[in-house]
Parts: sequence; structure tokens; C-alpha cells
Amino acid sequence: MRSRATCSLAGALLGVLLLAAPAAAATRVAIVVSSGSGPFVEAARAIRAALERQVQPEVLLFDLQGRRDETAGLRELLAGAEPSLIITVGSLATAAALAEPGQTPVVFSMVLYPQESGFLPAKTRPVTGVALDVPPGEQFATIRRLLPRARRLGVVHSTTETSRVVAAARAAAPAQGFDLVAETVEEPGQVPAATERLLESVDAMWMVADSKVMTPETTSALLLAAMRRRVPVFGLSAVHVQAGALAALSCDYADVGTQTGELALRVLGGANAASVPPATPRKLALALNLRTAEHMGLEIDRALVREAAVVVR
Repeated sequence: MRSRATCSLAGALLGVLLLAAPAAAATRVAIVVSSGSGPFVEAARAIRAALERQVQPEVLLFDLQGRRDETAGLRELLAGAEPSLIITVGSLATAAALAEPGQTPVVFSMVLYPQESGFLPAKTRPVTGVALDVPPGEQFATIRRLLPRARRLGVVHSTTETSRVVAAARAAAPAQGFDLVAETVEEPGQVPAATERLLESVDAMWMVADSKVMTPETTSALLLAAMRRRVPVFGLSAVHVQAGALAALSCDYADVGTQTGELALRVLGGANAASVPPATPRKLALALNLRTAEHMGLEIDRALVREAAVVVR
């Protein structure tokens, strides 16, 4: 059974992530991760490296292992350690840290939609961080380069989780000559019908990260329906591109971690976290599926192919 004891330097719950810090470290930082897997590990490593370039922190690490019921152990850690700063990696970790009493500042990382998630503006303590959100304007600029003649973009989303995100995207779309057409749904079972309605009238589909409706099953159904109709899809990740989406912009998780560490250093240096503007990813990687482009009769600019970090041929 996993111990709920606080994480020490020599016995961090994610030993794969962190080396023991000096016992006499002057700065104590708590890093709370939602899960000890994949992108969270990559970001947390980069956070630690960014901190160590300027300070030698005593790092206390707590892994929620993807479980909301691990917050009791987190409470013990924060109460006993009294860190100068809490850094959270992932939405689960951020929600757990903000639910704890106290005024210790929080710098979050690897979070989607921090405003919509209720993390900003914070009600209980100073907060800033780096979101995973890729600004819609950047996505639409890439779609314009991919599809110079496209005019209507379709999106399926839930009314509760991403209405504000889609509203902001609709406002940004005209700058790139697009009209964003939305279908709202309440549950995954409604996605296929909504997708079919959009595919009758749009030039491309734009996917938004909406956990209430975009399940693996509905995503697969959307990609298959779009492929049959020869309507290109702009997805959320290279995984979607490998599954048939025409393209996607994804984040460099290590650099998101580095950005987070840089914000954390500002706070440790005396800046009020509430006054430090939250950031979005500064490094984006383009993925392209040239097989999909060929199937749909699309000719992709060679400059875009050269820029792409992932190309499915």
C-alpha cells in the first residue's frame, strides 16, 4: 500500500523525476503532480531544471496518481513543510492545491482553460501559471495556411465546459477570414449527429478540448465521418493526426515546464503571483498527415511540410 507520508528529499514519490536536493537548501518548494506519467513527468523535470539554474531548492514532491482521494496526504505535506511556493502540474493537482487553506502562492502548469476551470482569478491565494491552451488565433492562422480557400469551420462542443472558449474563438475567426459554426451537445452520444450536420456545410472541422463530449469513441467517429465526406479536421495533437486529422498544433511539454519554472523563479524572487500574467505555450509543434491531404485532394504548402515536427506520409 502506498504511504501517505510527506515526500522527503531522499524518498520522493516520483524518484524518477527528482534527485535529492541539498539538506541545507534555503528555499522549499512543493511540486504537486496530477499523475506520474508521460507529459506530467516531462514537465516536472523541466520545472526542476529551470529552478536549479538559479536556486538550489529543497523540493517536496507529491503525486496524486490521478486520484482525487489522495488530497489528505497533500494536506499533511503542505501543513508540515510550509513551502515558500506550491507548483502544480495538471488540473487535478491545481484544484487540490487551491482547495487547501493558506496563502502560499501557486504556480500551475499543464492546465487547460484555467479561467473556465475556476483557477483564475483565484479567490484564496495568489496564483499564476502556464496553461496548455493554444490561442485560437494561432490555430486559425495555421488553418488558413493549410486551407487558403476555406471559409466555414465547424466545431462540436458542450454548453457547460467550453462555451466561453468557443465564443472567444468565434470572435478571433474573422481575422483569418473564417466563420466558426458551432453545434452544441450535452453528452457524447449526441456528437455523431452534430458532426454530420456540420459536415454538410463546412469546409473544415476544428476540434476543441472538451472532455464532456470528445471521448476516444466520439473523436474516432468524427475523424471517420470527416474522412468519408473529405472534410479536413484540425485536431488537438499528433495522435489525432496519426488517426487521420489533417493537422494539429501541439505543445512542447518540456518547454511548458521550463516556462513554469521561470514564472516560479519570479515569484520566489519576490513578485506577487497574482500580478504575474499567466502564459500560454511559446513553443508549438505542427503535425501533418499527407496521406489525408492526398485522399482529400489537398496540396499542402511545402514550407509547412518543412516546418512540421511530425509528418505522416
